[in-house]
Amino acid sequence: MGQPQVQNFEMPENQFDQWVFQNFPTAVAARKKLEQMLTLQMDDVDRACQLSEAQKKKLLLAGRGDILRFFESVEVVRKKFLLVRKDQQKFNEIWQDISPLQVKFQAGLFSDDSFYHKTLRNMLKGEQLSKYSQIDGERRKFQYRAKVELVVAMLENALPMRDEQRQKVITLIVEETKPPRSFGQQQDYYIVMWNISKIPEKTLKPLFSDTEWKVLNQQFAQVRGLEQWLKQSGALAKEEEGE
Repeated sequence: MGQPQVQNFEMPENQFDQWVFQNFPTAVAARKKLEQMLTLQMDDVDRACQLSEAQKKKLLLAGRGDILRFFESVEVVRKKFLLVRKDQQKFNEIWQDISPLQVKFQAGLFSDDSFYHKTLRNMLKGEQLSKYSQIDGERRKFQYRAKVELVVAMLENALPMRDEQRQKVITLIVEETKPPRSFGQQQDYYIVMWNISKIPEKTLKPLFSDTEWKVLNQQFAQVRGLEQWLKQSGALAKEEEGE
């Protein structure tokens, strides 16, 4: 005989949206937020590059294509969710479909592999491209350093550092690793930790005592198995993904 079915198991329909979109209660609210993010990104590019009306329309169409593609994926998984929401045994399997959507939404839809970004790169020429590349690079570096500083502060819960040591560690991480392809919330800590774990030992170890190094390696052990998840989230830099 098989295992008895759990009685009265039923996951409410709105739980799906809460999981995928986190702080946004419905798909409508989430779509509105994505449209706002698209407008803000386009405004940033326009300020730097003075886009023509034709370029704006082209970029808007590409960004809305990314939003449409994302919500098509959401609806595919929603149908699976509705089929199993009253079956606890089968329901546990749905999370492997929900989690990538959650990560994608948090990280943003307009990263390197998006229609938006590809259209932007193909559309900008000459001085426009130069200005955009400079501003985009500076913004990503600034964001990344802030993430690195936060992760190092979190590391100090298990690995207290002297101020001089802390600054050297932060500088080394920023110089030796690359910003992710996209920033989110849930995965940022793991991206930075995974990046740190890839720094050659001969470069990183001299900043720590033997005891500190053992503690740091315990932290690395927790993130080394996450490479596939980070790739799926679209977070790793292209050079890292190809390694």
